Amino acid sequence: MSLATLQKAAAQAIVNIFETGSVRGNYGDVTLLPGDSGQLTYGRSQTALASGNLFLLIQAYCARTDAQFGATMKSYLASLEACDRSLNYDAVFRALLKDAGDDPVMQELQDAFFDSVYWDPAVRSAKALGAVSALGTAIIYDSSVHGSWAHVRDLTRRRFGELIDIGEDEWMQRYIETRREWLADNANPLLHKTVYRMDAFKAIVDHRNWKLELPLNVRGLAVTADSLNAAAPVSIPADPAPRRILALKRIPMTGTDVSWLQDRLTAAGLRTPETGTFDAVTEQSVRDFQKIHHLKVDGVVGPATRSALEDVPVISQSKSEAAIQPMPAVPQSSVSSTQSSAAGSTSATTRPIGGDAAADIKRHISSEVHSAVQQLQSSLRDDQRLPPGARPSLIQRALRGTQKSRGLLLKHLVKGHPGWAAALSTLLLILTETRDALAWFAAGPFTQAIRPIIPSNLPSLPQSSADVPRFVAQGHGYLQTLAASVPNEWLFRTRIAALVLVGYALFRLLARRVDVNALEHELEEAHVLATDVQAAAK
Repeated sequence: MSLATLQKAAAQAIVNIFETGSVRGNYGDVTLLPGDSGQLTYGRSQTALASGNLFLLIQAYCARTDAQFGATMKSYLASLEACDRSLNYDAVFRALLKDAGDDPVMQELQDAFFDSVYWDPAVRSAKALGAVSALGTAIIYDSSVHGSWAHVRDLTRRRFGELIDIGEDEWMQRYIETRREWLADNANPLLHKTVYRMDAFKAIVDHRNWKLELPLNVRGLAVTADSLNAAAPVSIPADPAPRRILALKRIPMTGTDVSWLQDRLTAAGLRTPETGTFDAVTEQSVRDFQKIHHLKVDGVVGPATRSALEDVPVISQSKSEAAIQPMPAVPQSSVSSTQSSAAGSTSATTRPIGGDAAADIKRHISSEVHSAVQQLQSSLRDDQRLPPGARPSLIQRALRGTQKSRGLLLKHLVKGHPGWAAALSTLLLILTETRDALAWFAAGPFTQAIRPIIPSNLPSLPQSSADVPRFVAQGHGYLQTLAASVPNEWLFRTRIAALVLVGYALFRLLARRVDVNALEHELEEAHVLATDVQAAAK
């Protein structure tokens, strides 16, 4: 490396330590801090979802034909471009990002991407400002990555003047002080915890290391020529090919690994028909095996259960060639088409095992994560569906009966039509008046039962237009007398009925409001679940 290249690598290493805690940077680091306006951040220099830069990085990665996870990640490009917040909590997407960090293609792209997005602009800003030192460029580069470089730069210029007037040494020290103060007093409390960045630069300034000569000590980590030249560690399992996680599914899993499982279960004393199909009988045997060996009893053959099954020949002291064979790996190409479709569209794009073992392992793990998420979300969405062969318990039946009763109550009481209250009110009034009218006429139209009700001063019709005022005045008096003669018990009954109906109407309005709010909440949850399932299926 030339001196300039070493200086650039040292400056980037300082920021890598700030961002991911390592000299070379963690290319697969995925971070989400509560309250972070950048939302999810990723990679060696933590590019953010909210800024749109994560979309640009993944878009460039998907465009590479040699990208190990490019085909799978393409389904997320639209959500990335829209800065969709749901990606913050998408477990499948986060796992893909982490796995892609080990892909040399992603590492190469991140180096080039962060140079074009952060390093090159920082160099241009340093030139425009008049900064020429390696440390000055590193400070500007850090602020470009961290954010708000231009804002704090202009604060420093207003307070202390231009760099060319007071000198780079003085101006950079003032900038460090200003930025530390700005971070410490920022409205975002998360930024208060990042003042260490300026403290680290102040320590380098105090040592007068403006050329960033190695070695450097940044937050307890040594930046040396060896650490900058160190190759990225290679993480790859020693197994020749990945093994599937076996479990009971709606479309049963089949293959030689299932046959191996059934043979091992029988060898362990749990007689299981060797059908090559993971059915309900096989799942029960797996559960019994897990219970005997003090494993998590879930019926799923993962790494822990598979390891215990591979120990069966040791326990039984069997040394035959067939008995000591490990679980075979089943290539995706040998799985039946119906099973492949059930595993989701992700597995359909997975290439057969072979070639680059690391790539095959990662593709397999990603497809299994997709399948597991789909199963979990499907079971959450439809709690009425039980696994094949399972019978509902009495508790489940009781719960469903309670839910049905509650549904009927809500349907006929809370979710009734508003017009029912008005119709019932009218019916009650008609019944009351009809009963009283029949009682009156049964006693005779001129008996004492009616006379107190009908005033004797019934006004005569007007004989001329001049007689109309007299008729109106007498009619008014007659109506007042008639109203005053209505028995109190009638008024009481009518008022009670009216109050009950008004109360019911108010209850209906309140219940509908609560019901609508609950429905909106359920629809929102259903939309989130649907989005997660759609993302997991892609």
